[in-house]
Amino acid sequence: MIKKRRQYLVKPKLQLKYLTILGFVILISSVLIYYVFLDTLLSSPGMDQLSAGAVKHFVNSYTSGFFWAVLIFMAVILIESIFYFHRLIGPIFFFEKVMKHLSEGNFIPKVHFRKKDETKELAIVMDQALSNIKNAVSNDRKKIEEIKLAITDGNIDKARQLLCELTQWFKIEDDQK
Repeated sequence: MIKKRRQYLVKPKLQLKYLTILGFVILISSVLIYYVFLDTLLSSPGMDQLSAGAVKHFVNSYTSGFFWAVLIFMAVILIESIFYFHRLIGPIFFFEKVMKHLSEGNFIPKVHFRKKDETKELAIVMDQALSNIKNAVSNDRKKIEEIKLAITDGNIDKARQLLCELTQWFKIEDDQK
């Protein structure tokens, strides 16, 4: 069964922050483009031959058309960004949930990801790491039970050997070299 995340604003503060930044960048860029094009059009050859009324109508038409083009462009980009951020921030939100469960000692059996998520590779690696940790902890728990049994039976050498094998899967770099 595939679990789908249907909530598009899973981290509203973060997503709205980036949407606001994106909208601001589009708006500033649009204003700069507007004035550069308007200056280029008004200083082009032949504009001096038009009457003041014709130039005024031209500027009004240009401004109106530019305003609507920017408004439509901005709406399309912001709507697309909501879906893109959903594919990017949604998995980050899910990874936070997985890490919270892991920090509480609960092993999540599988990290879910969707085909269009931007972090598929991270989800796959995280799933492998969680699976390895879960298997290692399970094996260590079995060894601890064997150690307890060996100590109860008085087989101290076997208990020592099993104790040496305990947590061999976890590698720690020696910082005291």
